[in-house]
Amino acid sequence: MKIAYLIHWDLSRESGILKKILDQIGIWIREGNEVKLFALSPGTETWENLNPFPLEVISRGTLLTRFFKAHEIVQHILAWKPDLTYLRFSTYYPSLERLMTSIPTFLEMNTDDLAEARIRYSRLRYLYCLLTRDRILRKAWGLVCVSHEIAERLSPYRKPMVVIANGIDLSRYSPLPAPKNPNPRLVFIGSPGHSWHGIDQILWLADHFTLWHFDLIGVEASDPDLRGKSLPNLSAHGLLNRTRYEKILAQSDIAIGTLALYRKKMDEASPLKVREYLAYGIPTIIGYQDTDFPQPVPYLLRLPNTPDGVREQVSAIEQFVNTWKGQRVPRQEITHLDISLKEREKLLFFRKVLGISL
Repeated sequence: MKIAYLIHWDLSRESGILKKILDQIGIWIREGNEVKLFALSPGTETWENLNPFPLEVISRGTLLTRFFKAHEIVQHILAWKPDLTYLRFSTYYPSLERLMTSIPTFLEMNTDDLAEARIRYSRLRYLYCLLTRDRILRKAWGLVCVSHEIAERLSPYRKPMVVIANGIDLSRYSPLPAPKNPNPRLVFIGSPGHSWHGIDQILWLADHFTLWHFDLIGVEASDPDLRGKSLPNLSAHGLLNRTRYEKILAQSDIAIGTLALYRKKMDEASPLKVREYLAYGIPTIIGYQDTDFPQPVPYLLRLPNTPDGVREQVSAIEQFVNTWKGQRVPRQEITHLDISLKEREKLLFFRKVLGISL
């Protein structure tokens, strides 16, 4: 198949989402498909790891020019004549309707977009999302949902649908040696402005467990979540590339995933950072139902997805940390997270919907 992958994303720097996209494209190519990435980005500078991949990137420009730039990238896709377009669901542009009318388009649904828009964006932008999302969803040939919860919320559209949680390329990660810290060290990877990450919950834990050390990656001390909150056992490292943050992970006993997903009115997810923690072998604390772990496992502590979930389970957290301190998750426990398995399933879904013989 000839696949155009369309995204609206910053290609200039390393990010979990961009690493996922490159993994997806790499597997699709290895499976015998021709794939090209088309991107609207803040500028034309690209992360060096993109260099081996076929790519067309257009600077999205200002808010006033963005619609014209979207039209331009759609023209490039149409000229390339793919069998299908794979679109990471994002902002609506009128030109997308022409694309989806001309070429079968599959949407990757990573979140409840309206719930997230309601808490992240201005009221005007939220209303724009509310009024335009149907125009994209109704023209989709199929929906790829990263959770059963998202699939259920989109079921009224009656589209061909598959649930495939986020994965990770396990071949690029080796379990880190278990640390030998005198006191537990916990790590979190995230970014500011995402209230559902629950950084305030991590601050509470740091204040409660004063002998534990907490490392926050992707968060600056000057960020709103931390402004005016200085704790001697908490370090905010800001944005780091993998080479630098891997050194911090190597020192960590326990990792922390999303702790406040209820703020998006969601209960199920498959965050990329948790897959990366587990790929490194780090036991993890989460506050939601993970799509890939429908049943409890000993190395993943699931807290209640409620405002008081962390405080109510403080004893369970302490026990989990003390039990897993200085240990690593066996690789055989997480082989089902490998992205190659997931992307092959996705390719089969495309073929089935398009009526292409295997």
